[in-house]
Amino acid sequence: MKHILLITAWMPLSALAADLDTVYFYQTPTPELASTHSSQAYTNPLPAPDTSNLEPDGTPKNTQAGASTEAASRAYGRYSVPFTAKRVSAAVTSAVSSDSNAYLSASFPYSAIGKLTFQVGGISAHCSASVILKSVIVTAAHCMQDYGAGADRFDSHVFRPASYEGSSPYGEWTPLAAVWPNTWTKGTEVGSGSAVDNDLAVMILAKNASGQFISDLVGGHLNYGWNNYSFINSKRTGNIWTAAVTTLGYPGLLDEGAIMQRSDGPSYLTTIADAHQIYQGSTFTGGSSGGPWVVNFGYENPSFSDGSGVGHKAKANVVIGVTSWGSADPNQPKDNYSSQFTQNKRYPKADYGGFGAGNIAALLNTACSKKPRGSTQTFKQLGYCDQ
Repeated sequence: MKHILLITAWMPLSALAADLDTVYFYQTPTPELASTHSSQAYTNPLPAPDTSNLEPDGTPKNTQAGASTEAASRAYGRYSVPFTAKRVSAAVTSAVSSDSNAYLSASFPYSAIGKLTFQVGGISAHCSASVILKSVIVTAAHCMQDYGAGADRFDSHVFRPASYEGSSPYGEWTPLAAVWPNTWTKGTEVGSGSAVDNDLAVMILAKNASGQFISDLVGGHLNYGWNNYSFINSKRTGNIWTAAVTTLGYPGLLDEGAIMQRSDGPSYLTTIADAHQIYQGSTFTGGSSGGPWVVNFGYENPSFSDGSGVGHKAKANVVIGVTSWGSADPNQPKDNYSSQFTQNKRYPKADYGGFGAGNIAALLNTACSKKPRGSTQTFKQLGYCDQ
């Protein structure tokens, strides 16, 4: 189902000529919608393609992988098998009582991940999302609108970081603006069915009533990477591209989507009908859409000694994709897929305004270069897009 989103879309004539992505500016949602916690898990409505003959990718890469901030924990060394090493400790938070089951999800980096609710034809639905800049979240394009829906978009988006059984320890955050690929809007993506190149979207969140950015409250933000940061190809990985990935979100068939879930395991690169994909084994289902795929996930790095140190591709909490789709049957084959955050046909450049390469950087640059209503400065100049 589709619903007209009560927003104003702004795009200059030059953008029309260049077929650029549109930044959508949001009106303030009505209070009754902002306070709604009950929602249905939203699933990518596009049909899953046939994956019976799917094979992982072992071909050489001609793009340079990168991530948004500096180093952290070891990702892989000369042994060439990816992993994550983090100190077993937790960030301190006063948002939730220390004896509550919700305490872990309210501590960083979990606190930078949350439930994204919205209205689809008058029905409340939810996806997942994560904070990747000072006041910017990333999610899936199919949580914004149906594929090829043109001007019909979902409305009343609200982000609730660290949501736990209906509670919102860090409040409810509404978007000022959002952008996703116009190839999604037009239904012209590279791919087949739900496997497409660019099922991702970014949203800039408004400050709260106290004038704070969301990362000021939740303890920080995750980083983001491009060109499949932290993947390694070696004979010890069967000469296929492999990464140790943590996936998080609110799948509807696990605890009824009320509690954040975490899945860990190896992930692999592949192409489906020329669409660049990442895949993994998973129990995640609808509602986890838009949730982050993270390499080097964890709170705190150990103190190295006796010559030990970080390995390659070792930056912390780097989002390299978001949940896009899986098999329609939740019991088999238990799979999960993401569009790669990478350079591709639609987003070929190695740099977009200093935000990095490929689709994720292009969307961030497009959104952050726009000015909020009534401002003479851009979102980037105003600090919304700070690291």
